[in-house]
Amino acid sequence: MTPGNQRRKQSGARSGRTAPTTGRPAELSLPWVVATIAAVVVALAWYFLTQELRIAEQWGYALDDSWIYAVMARNFATGHGFAFNPGEAVAGSTGPLYTFILAFFYALFHEVVWSAKIFGIVCQIGAGISLYFAALALLPGRRVLALLAALLVVTSPPLAWGMLSGMEIPLYLLLVCSGLALYFRGRQTLAVLLWSIGVWARPDGIFLLGLGLIAPPRQALRRVLVAAPILLAYFGFNHVIGGHWMPQTVGAKAHFGINLVGRTWNMMREWGALWGVPYRPTDQLEEPILFLLLLIVGAVLTWRRKPLLAAYAVGFPIALSLFREHSASHKRYILYVIPFAMLLAVMAIDAMSRRWGDRRAPKFAALACAGCLLWQASYLPHEADVYAWNVQNINKMQRLLGTFVKLVTKPGDVVATNDIGAIAYFGERKVVDLMGLISPQRSLPSNLELYKPKLLLVFVTWFKGYAVPDPKTDNFLFYDADSTYRYELLAGVQLRKNTICASDRMTVYERLGPGDPSPSRRFLYVY
Repeated sequence: MTPGNQRRKQSGARSGRTAPTTGRPAELSLPWVVATIAAVVVALAWYFLTQELRIAEQWGYALDDSWIYAVMARNFATGHGFAFNPGEAVAGSTGPLYTFILAFFYALFHEVVWSAKIFGIVCQIGAGISLYFAALALLPGRRVLALLAALLVVTSPPLAWGMLSGMEIPLYLLLVCSGLALYFRGRQTLAVLLWSIGVWARPDGIFLLGLGLIAPPRQALRRVLVAAPILLAYFGFNHVIGGHWMPQTVGAKAHFGINLVGRTWNMMREWGALWGVPYRPTDQLEEPILFLLLLIVGAVLTWRRKPLLAAYAVGFPIALSLFREHSASHKRYILYVIPFAMLLAVMAIDAMSRRWGDRRAPKFAALACAGCLLWQASYLPHEADVYAWNVQNINKMQRLLGTFVKLVTKPGDVVATNDIGAIAYFGERKVVDLMGLISPQRSLPSNLELYKPKLLLVFVTWFKGYAVPDPKTDNFLFYDADSTYRYELLAGVQLRKNTICASDRMTVYERLGPGDPSPSRRFLYVY
């Protein structure tokens, strides 16, 4: 080193100046990244909860299925076993792991609504931080781009809805993103460990686990040995509890079949709607269509080096279509493709931006991601309103009817319904599930004859084949299998603005024997 160079180096050291590092702004330290992600998620949750209080006027869940988890968790925490009806073991939880977590919270706090919401917020923050590390492993030095990728995930409107929905969505999202961070940092075995645990939250996580087991081929046997005990324990648990290798809820909703036109095409259209290509009037442009284009470019660019990303982002809805016709409300069964798609998108943006030259590439990439982030942000107020109305609908229909059930029945009475969650949680009566999620599947008359429920709560349109017109009430009657008992109109709930329930009206029918008088009073609640 020449004396002049040495003096310049010493002068730079004294002044505190260092050579700039491309893509590594000094201010993007890890604490700053964590604080940014946490602040964004907390602010987003606060806004959603504010809308929930304004519209629903009562804290709750955005789906009745969330109350199914709550019932199972309460029973487990209070010593009534892994059961929906106390003492009757049933594999009625799609995600046993999530049930155990809620049961732990119930044992501590004796409630499940706020604990589930706070847990969802924490999981969302953890998922964002994990995705930041995954993006940084794929794009070394691109810290701004990695942070933007993480923010794109945590502020994705459907995932923001899922964060507070009371479902297992944020838990599985955390396991997926943590696994991605480990996978792309060369720790595939640990990633497979997390994705194996994820099957306990989402049974369709087997698809991601399978991808992690086969790619890369190196140390595949080791990964299999790690995953096998967890999977065997999962299958064994379900078999001991419910007599089947999978949860009973899966058996009731999922049926294997190859139907490229009916199932696969429909599922892919729903997947496309996730990326701004709507095909139904109710579809919303939650994400810009630019994401779909970037996803395709990213898949082409990374297929050889990182096949896992494209294989899951595109392959998962195709695989799911072998068992389901649709992705359910809010496309919640396929939401987990979002972090994979976001990673593909930022890699495509980075690759294209480099064509502009090394100096302008980081700025171009950051601006492109920021534009997509602004699109999502502009849609979030609408998503918050939808979320709040979802909670209002469940509170004013299933939750209210659960309270009604508790008022007009006695301990030991049985009720039959097609929506079991909130009705069972607030009704605190034994429930017969007419849809087969926690009860054996039978015809409606057979269920009525076998269990003799005191009340029948149904969406009439689902059981129109068994309904007999009743001129006296301008409604319907239902009969058990031998027509000994009739079920006559007692009450109903009507929703003026229905955003989540399968029908605008749920009707309550009372069991009456031969010669029993009709109900002296009938109730109709309209919200």
